Amino acid sequence: MRLRGKLLLGCVLALLLGHCDGGLDPTALPPTAELGGRLTVRGGRESYPPRDSILDLRVVAFRTIPRDSSIIAAVLSGQAYFTPTSILDSTQYAISIPFTEGTPEPLRLEYIAVAQQYGPNVFRDWRVVGLYASDSLWTPKAVVLRRGERRLDVDITIDFRNPPPQPFR
Repeated sequence: MRLRGKLLLGCVLALLLGHCDGGLDPTALPPTAELGGRLTVRGGRESYPPRDSILDLRVVAFRTIPRDSSIIAAVLSGQAYFTPTSILDSTQYAISIPFTEGTPEPLRLEYIAVAQQYGPNVFRDWRVVGLYASDSLWTPKAVVLRRGERRLDVDITIDFRNPPPQPFR
């Protein structure tokens, strides 16, 4: 009886050790990164446009500075990342960025902006109202992320009255 128990225990241990694939490796990095920060509206609540002209407000991060037709293509192909819900009444934002096959590492995000949808056409009626910038001239500031990294210091100032230059026409 004792021999049988030891033999059974030995077989179970051999199976467990032989099939361990590192799935519980505490050093494994998560397959995502997180980008976030504080949102500040220049002029406060009084500077907001009428509520009916803000249909949606999102933070969007692009791998490259967007141009006319590249915006929709970038979003559809996973080259742009955005907040999952509107940030209209928020002072903070967070974007989870998946590192899937084909995502470069490190990932460089060249253009991080707050975009306002002002009309009913979801494909055309957008304008940039805030930009993660390195200076008061609205020079875009890039962010580099690696798998498992959290950057929660990407603060953006929104200016509805004097928005940054539009990267697209």
